[in-house]
Formats: sequence, C-alpha cells, structure tokens
Amino acid sequence: MTIQESAPAGPVTHGDPAARTPAGEIRRMQELIRGMAVTQMIAAACELGLPDAVGDDGDSLTALAERLKADAGVLTRIARALSSQGVFDVDADGGIRHNEASRLLTTTTDGPSLHWAARFWGMPGIWRSWGALSHCAGTGEEAFSPVNGQDFFAYMNASPEEEALYQRYMASGYPGRYAAIADVLPVEPGEWVIDVGGGTGSLARAVLERNPEVQAIVYDQASVISALPAGSGHARLSTCAGSFFDAVPVGGDVYVLSWILHDWPDGKAEAVLRNCRTAMAPGARLVIVDRVLQESPQDCDPLDLVLDLQMQVLHGGRERTLDDFARLLDATGFSAPRVLSARPEFAVVQATAV
Repeated sequence: MTIQESAPAGPVTHGDPAARTPAGEIRRMQELIRGMAVTQMIAAACELGLPDAVGDDGDSLTALAERLKADAGVLTRIARALSSQGVFDVDADGGIRHNEASRLLTTTTDGPSLHWAARFWGMPGIWRSWGALSHCAGTGEEAFSPVNGQDFFAYMNASPEEEALYQRYMASGYPGRYAAIADVLPVEPGEWVIDVGGGTGSLARAVLERNPEVQAIVYDQASVISALPAGSGHARLSTCAGSFFDAVPVGGDVYVLSWILHDWPDGKAEAVLRNCRTAMAPGARLVIVDRVLQESPQDCDPLDLVLDLQMQVLHGGRERTLDDFARLLDATGFSAPRVLSARPEFAVVQATAV
C-alpha cells in the first residue's frame, strides 16, 4: 500500500556526486559528526533571544551582548559560527544582519517560525536522550527514561517551563497545517468533534471556524488543560482532562488523533485506538494525522527518517507506513484507512468504526 503526496519528498542530495573525492567525503563526514554542535549553536542563539534582538537594519554584536546580558566574546563567536552555516550575516567588524535562514528563528516573523523547534531540539532532556541512542538499538526501548529518570510526559508535567515550550513547539509546526486539516475533516452540521490529545486546541478552533454548527471537545492531560485560557478561546469549544490510555469521551461523531500515534509503540497505539473505538458508535469516523512513511527508504524524505528515530528515542514510538496503520486499525475495530489528504509533512487518514 502506498501513499501519493502532493509534492515529492525524495532524498536530499548532499553536493554534486561527481565532485565527491575522498577528501571531500572526509570533510562531509566530519560535518555530519559535528552536527550536534550546530544544533546547540542554533538553540543557544534562540534561548538568548538573539534572532528577535537583531533589528531590520542590523546591529552590533557588542551592543546586542549588553542588551541580552551575554558575554560579548562568546556571543560573537556563536554568531560567526552560525554565519558560516548560512544563518545570519556577520561581518569582520562584528556587525550582524538577518538573512532568510535566520529570520526563520524569530518569534515575530509573519511567515513560518522554527524558533520553538530549535529550542525543543536543544533542550537538555532531548539532548541527553539522543546521547543514549545506542541504548535503543541494544534493547528496543526508548532512551528518555533511563537518562532523565522518568518518561517524557512525566518529565514535561514536572517542568511547567519546558511543558510550555513543548506545547509552543507543537503549535508552531507547519504554517497552515491546522487549516489544511480542518478543510478536509469529514464533519457535518450538528456533529461533535473530539480532539484526543488536542493540546492547546489549535486544531479544534480551526475546525470550528470552518464549521459554524459544529461543537468540539479538546481532551488532554490535566496539566495541559489547566494551562488553556478560560473558555478555551471559543464559545463552542469545551475541554476535558484525562488520559487516553484510560478512556476517551463518549458520543462524538468524529475522533481526531493528530500527531498522537507516532509517540507510541504498537501495543500502546492499539490501546489508544481501542479506547477510541469503545467510545464510538458504529459508523463514527476516526481521523489520524501523522507522517506516513513510504515503504522504501530511498523514497522517504530524510527528515522523516530522523523524526522516526526521534519517536523511538523519546517514547519508543515510530513513524508508520500506510500498511502499518492498516494493521493497527484492523486489530482495533476500524475499517481500512482512506487517505483524505497527503502532504510531504503529514497525511490525513480516515477510518470508520465497524
């Protein structure tokens, strides 16, 4: 079973293969090995507030260091190193300007922002977990718990600041993604949508904006629900706290699992699906939003395969192919999956309770 995407997601070519001399391959491998340093340089710049501090006409790094309460020498070296990677333009006199890449790291951009993604990937808990990837390979387990003392979600619950950062990362995502999902969601006037693990409610609000006679419930952990604004930002939006491993709200017409199943190995993913099926009447619709991997790694976007390992490292989860989803759905009382929409970053897949 394959999935057709609206844009190709083939592998990225790293340079001209014809120019790959032995010395060139050594240099490329050195850059790959040191990739962790680039991640931390970007994360540190964002944590310090550098992208937001650089003005439209550029700034002096010395002045920025004073404003940001940073060491001028180290900040300048970070900026110079980032400039060598194409992030910011830095001159010999210590001047810094934005370029197209660095603007993606601001929080105030009108376009897509990768600020929160950079902060998340640079978080100490994430960093430590990737350092234990060999533990995953040796045991088949996740790496987060052994190095952080508790699982990912317990860790986030215990750290409100990092939980808020994680939620902002999840909400920032891909520009227009919630609108794109809401546009194809199979919902009729008068129906109820249950957004299972719905986080900040961004998707639910997008659905309600497009469907004036629909109501929605955002269902998530108590720590997430308690952080939402009063009224959840919409008159037809309700909230409910609980664990989808215990149960989900009953009586909905459409149940949405957006970026949920990839967090979990098959056994736990099946548990979530079974709880959804228990809450659903026959004929109710289940909508899954997740990356869908191609069968062959040569046909996958390399980023998808990195994120697949991210799921393993953090949760013991995985990204899945359409056939993988079909097996999970068949085992938990749903029809075969039908793709409603496919993009390089995610697919919207529907199944029906049988």
